[in-house]
Amino acid sequence: MNSIDLRRIDLNLLVVFEALMNERHAGRAAERLGLGQPAVSHALARLRRLFNDPLFIRHPRGMEPTKRTLALAPRISDLLNKTRDVFAVEAAFDPQRGHRFTIGQTDGSIPILIKLIERLRATAPNIELHVRRVDSDGIVSAIDTQELDLAFAMMPSERSIRRIVRTPVLTVHYVGLARRGHPFLRGPRTSQAFAALPHLAISPRAEPFSYVDRLFAEMDVRRNVVLTVPHFLAAPHIVASTDLVTVIDVSIAQLFQGDDRLQVFSLPKGVRDITVDMFSASARRDELALSWLRQQCAEVATQISLAGRSERAVTVAARHVR
Repeated sequence: MNSIDLRRIDLNLLVVFEALMNERHAGRAAERLGLGQPAVSHALARLRRLFNDPLFIRHPRGMEPTKRTLALAPRISDLLNKTRDVFAVEAAFDPQRGHRFTIGQTDGSIPILIKLIERLRATAPNIELHVRRVDSDGIVSAIDTQELDLAFAMMPSERSIRRIVRTPVLTVHYVGLARRGHPFLRGPRTSQAFAALPHLAISPRAEPFSYVDRLFAEMDVRRNVVLTVPHFLAAPHIVASTDLVTVIDVSIAQLFQGDDRLQVFSLPKGVRDITVDMFSASARRDELALSWLRQQCAEVATQISLAGRSERAVTVAARHVR
């Protein structure tokens, strides 16, 4: 097939072709396009030169398409429809029709994901979520390549990238968790005594030094970790039947508030809260489906924050570790 110089092609000619094919009459085609009949006649002359075919033959009832025209018509119609789709305004996103999102998850985002899926099952059951475990260092590249639609992570605030939208969505407040009646809970203890207890650490990547350990290191305290597990939800069950203690997000602890085997307590003063941020691509800021998902995530994070404040009020009444 010979190469065609597209610079010679006027897309408006194909629009005239389509109108003539539909109307089979130059006057009606002109009226349909809002043009004068001479303009349509001039466009038809150019089309005939372009395709080297008469295309439409005058007939008492109007204009009859040639064999070449009948062969071209569906291809030209398909081309014009695809072109219209390119320039069409994106329709409003309808979550009831279903969509698939891929979310990146690091430490601290489990409460958001739990509440998000609860909401989606109730309000948008056709939405499909794929959650991927990612390291903080890999989030930006995964968002750049659209392997991830968005991600949640705890990342140093100085790491700012212009092409990435970073939105704080959740403040993580840590509490201690032990079995009810644990000897440590019977009286005041120092932070050193707390750190010396046998600890269960939660590290999704099985690292020997978790994010919680970094917070304790800021106070020059090192925990006595005797067991490391990868899952937040496994920790309360293990703690309930052993003398191990653990440090856990208050939102996770809240999920087990009906378990009489467990007791939540406040951590030593100085263990600071941390912020979970939501990351997405600046270039996709106006993408309707992704905007909808970001809004859902922000709203469930607000619900978690409000519930967390209530839970923190309960832990204030509990015995403080000094």
